[in-house]
Amino acid sequence: MEKLLLVGAGGFGRVVLEHASQQYACAFLDDGEATIVDDAPVIGKTSEMASFYPKYKLLLVTIGNNKLRERIYKEAVAIGYTFPTIIAPSAYISPRAKIGCGCVILNNAVVQNNARCGDGCILNPGVELHHDSTIGSYCLIYTNSVVRSLTSVGNRVWLGSTATVSTSAVVPDDTTIGDGEVFKAG
Repeated sequence: MEKLLLVGAGGFGRVVLEHASQQYACAFLDDGEATIVDDAPVIGKTSEMASFYPKYKLLLVTIGNNKLRERIYKEAVAIGYTFPTIIAPSAYISPRAKIGCGCVILNNAVVQNNARCGDGCILNPGVELHHDSTIGSYCLIYTNSVVRSLTSVGNRVWLGSTATVSTSAVVPDDTTIGDGEVFKAG
């Protein structure tokens, strides 16, 4: 098995580990005190990321904070890491969709025809990206939220659970849309 370094051993890191460990031999970097998390070793701190390359060539940032996730990915690019995308077996990704690198797409998420997802995004269970929609890089979309057709969502957008982005809406970078909210076009 190829080795994969997961940066962040919190709750989201543990969720990703469940899926990633089916394909990869995983270890964590984390700034906490744990030495083992769900049977995966914590082998160092985030600041030590460079020292694990090239023993680990693959890396995935499993931290929910969009700006922090983006910063760590950019540091990892400079080091030389590459970034797999983890897709839960129950997710559906259209063969005509485009998914960036370093994304995590969880249970029952749907990415429809010609939808585009940038780098380092997290799509939680039940998320729907409808046809011809685009989300930028480093977005976090929580459970059962919908991005409707012909929509453009910027970078680092945080979309809460059961939220909807209406058809043809344009969501600016760094926008927060709360749980259950609707972001309308115009």
